[in-house]
Amino acid sequence: MHALNGGAGKRMAGTAVAAAIGTALLLPAVPASAAPAAPTAQAAPAVAAKGGEYKYHYTYRVIRKTTPAEVSFKKMNKIMNGVFPIKGMPKTVKKNQKICLKMVKDCNPVRVTAVGTTYFTLKSLPGHLEGAGKIITFKLVKRNGYLVLDVSAHGPKAVWQRHPITDKSNRLFARGMWGAYAVNLAKAAEYNLV
Repeated sequence: MHALNGGAGKRMAGTAVAAAIGTALLLPAVPASAAPAAPTAQAAPAVAAKGGEYKYHYTYRVIRKTTPAEVSFKKMNKIMNGVFPIKGMPKTVKKNQKICLKMVKDCNPVRVTAVGTTYFTLKSLPGHLEGAGKIITFKLVKRNGYLVLDVSAHGPKAVWQRHPITDKSNRLFARGMWGAYAVNLAKAAEYNLV
C-alpha cells in the first residue's frame, strides 16, 4: 500500500476493509430447513478480456416464491430505496435517471440505462469510485421454485483494479454487497412487498 499515491491508496485500503465487511454480510437468504444444501451465491469465474475488462456474475437465491418474477420486480421497484443496499437509490428506478449513490465517497454517480419487466441496468458515470463505464444489471428470475437475484457487471478496469489484491477485494466487496441486497429482498418478500 505504501507504494501507491495519496488518495488511491486510501480508497484501496477502504475497499479491502469493506470487502471483509461485505463478505461477512453474505448470509444464507433461505433457511437451511427450507431448501436443499446449495451455495447461496454462485460466481462465474472472473474473466479478463482484452484491455483489462472487469467482469463478474453472481446469483443469489432469495426466497421460495410462487409468483412470477415480473410481479416481484414490479413490487420491488416501488420500494427500491428500502431494499437496495446503498444509500441514494430512489423509491422507483426509471430509464435515464441520474442517481447519486452514497458510499465511501459522497457521490458515486450512475445512470439508469434500462428498466425491463424483471431487471434494471446502471452505468457508472465520471466521478464514480470505480470509474466511468461500468455496466451492472440486476435481474429477478425464477429458478427451481425460488426467486433469484442475478447480478452481472462488466466494464473497463480502473487503475486500482488492475492489481490482483485490490481486484479480488473489490469482487469480494461486490459479492457481499449484492448478497446483502438479496437478504433485504428476502425480508421484504416475507411481508409480500416483493
